[in-house]
Amino acid sequence: MLDSSMLPGSESRPQAAGSRVAFVCTGTLADGLGHLTRTIAVAAAMPNSADLQIIVTGGTAARALLEDAGLPHTVVENAEQAATLVRKFAPGVVVFDLLRMGPSDFEAIARDATTVSLSPVFDHLGDVDVLFHRTSVEDPSWHLPPSHPEIRSGLDYAVVADRCERIPTEMYRQTLAREYLSVAVSMGGADAANKTLEVVRTLRENERKLLLWVLLGEGYSHSYHDLVESARGARHEIILAKTNESMWHILGTCAMGILAGGTTTYQAAYAGLPSLNILESADRRFLTDELVDAGACRRLGDTLGESLAQLNTAVERLDSQREDLLAMHLTSRELIDGEGASRIARELMELGHDR
Repeated sequence: MLDSSMLPGSESRPQAAGSRVAFVCTGTLADGLGHLTRTIAVAAAMPNSADLQIIVTGGTAARALLEDAGLPHTVVENAEQAATLVRKFAPGVVVFDLLRMGPSDFEAIARDATTVSLSPVFDHLGDVDVLFHRTSVEDPSWHLPPSHPEIRSGLDYAVVADRCERIPTEMYRQTLAREYLSVAVSMGGADAANKTLEVVRTLRENERKLLLWVLLGEGYSHSYHDLVESARGARHEIILAKTNESMWHILGTCAMGILAGGTTTYQAAYAGLPSLNILESADRRFLTDELVDAGACRRLGDTLGESLAQLNTAVERLDSQREDLLAMHLTSRELIDGEGASRIARELMELGHDR
């Protein structure tokens, strides 16, 4: 069953004019919602002359985010359905933001279009024409053919959501001056592995009293009761918050974040929020290397277990040396200009005109 929605506001885009661009992405509990939120940001930056359609493999959480965005979209159950809709739409440019797709479905979608990936971990990177990559650091495991893709990379291509706002330095200084360090925990919109629970359990044993904001995304489907029980008896003040639009309002009041090393880490750098990052595996280090080297954030271990073992020591050290947090705040604000989505949108239009 296809769930197709053409929402108010989408009718302002001429349906027969300008470049025709299809966005094909995923927004599932297993793959997370980062691909979808990035796609929405780029699609929203497209000019009104673009005839666009977002086609998403996803469920309830994906629908909620798309409805808030007010962009033309269709939610499908699988890649085969996505391929059918793309062929019917007949775009000049197809933008992929997902992890994997079967070869036959990819070929059906890509056959007559310029192909683009927003995801640096797509299993068809060697087959697309252009990759927009948010860091100048490339994955050492890439074995791409000489001609594909054309890689347009660097922090200029980091996509920042409209709701992400810079934290004024004076406001951040006031946050640092509070008695208890305010720490946000955000493990992504879905957090299929429930790293949130493991982080809260670990921080419960921290020697310093903290103000913990535990942010639960649109797709968080695990037990809230387990989170409450994990925090019971802790010396900290712990606030559970289900967030979407309010996420950056909360993060703007925090001194640091504990993040998963994905798109939120880049948005935190743009906002000026220092972060400690917990990676899924060592092969994702390249996604945070540039920000770590610049001093905008820090990375713990290469696995969840390694990171949890180091977490309390890292938090305690930063709490006792808050000038390091201020330095990270000041450094990070200079790295990302927040125009990544608009920059990609302009270049997508150029790719369409070049056909």
